[in-house]
Amino acid sequence: MVKLKAAAGLACGCACLFFPAFSHAAAVYDRDIPVELVSYESGELEQVLAEGLDAYNSKDFANATILLREALAGEEGNSDVHYMLIMSEMYCEDYASVISDCTDFAASYPDSPLVPNVNYQKGKALHYKGDNDQAVMVLSDFCHENPRSPMYPSALYWIAECFYEDYNFTMAEGLFQRIIDVYPNDKKALDAKYKVDAIAQREREQKLLDLLKANNERFLEQQASYERQLKGMESSDLATLRKELDAANARIAELERQLAQERALAEAERKAADAARADTAAAKAERDAALSDAASYKAESDAAKEQLASYMAEPAMQGAESTVSSSAERVGITEQELLELKLRASQLQRMLDERSSASRDNKAD
Repeated sequence: MVKLKAAAGLACGCACLFFPAFSHAAAVYDRDIPVELVSYESGELEQVLAEGLDAYNSKDFANATILLREALAGEEGNSDVHYMLIMSEMYCEDYASVISDCTDFAASYPDSPLVPNVNYQKGKALHYKGDNDQAVMVLSDFCHENPRSPMYPSALYWIAECFYEDYNFTMAEGLFQRIIDVYPNDKKALDAKYKVDAIAQREREQKLLDLLKANNERFLEQQASYERQLKGMESSDLATLRKELDAANARIAELERQLAQERALAEAERKAADAARADTAAAKAERDAALSDAASYKAESDAAKEQLASYMAEPAMQGAESTVSSSAERVGITEQELLELKLRASQLQRMLDERSSASRDNKAD
């Protein structure tokens, strides 16, 4: 059986151990655990324990955890080795193992003077693991049972840390301020003051955030009101524009209808003018032909009249009929032919007069 020298001194030294406030890694080297050299009998178990203690003193806590657990498995009733195993696990941040080993320690060594320290470490491990409610319960029990312990301010600090992480800043600030007021010389007082300042800063920031949020809400409300008004104005303007557009479209349709009617009327007038021009051209051609025929017949009639007048001027004629007859006979024209010639001249003259009258009417139109 391995026997540690000055076991009571080791227990008291281990009882004063605790971590700083803000860094788990820095806590590892914050305060050394005084472990005195051991004398052991020959044997493999004693060699493992010696190596574990050397690793622990050298702060090689990973190997110390392995070796001390192996030594503890073969050792009966060695609370000091068990406590060093718990501390090695704390330094290695193996909080689940710390919690389990602290529970085993309390059950295995209920009368050990290290039980309060173990409970303290268990509360911290629960906090580090995120189980703040359970950590508050364990640390509160520690404070209630050990009001004069040098670790009491640290336990209060970690309880306050649990409230701080759960956003219960009122409870956290009260506990931090208690540490500052009651334990001003404790190492945790400085950390507690930093936390109080952080809470005050956060309260100021929260007030600014609340003010910003209120201003933002007012801005959003004003923006929504403005958008509603703008939407109403747009709806009214849109209705007015729609009415104006409908009126404009109706006017455009009316103008297009009138334009179509005017185009149709202009087309009808153009066709009528073309037809009138065609009729005028035909009438003119017909009139020119009639005039040509009339001129020809008139020339013939004038020639016949001249011949007739020349023969009628001779003195040997007796009476008008005998004179005409004899004149006609002289030129080889019978009396019947002379009458027909006069009738033809009268018809041509009438046709000429009718066409001249029609031509004047067309020009007047």
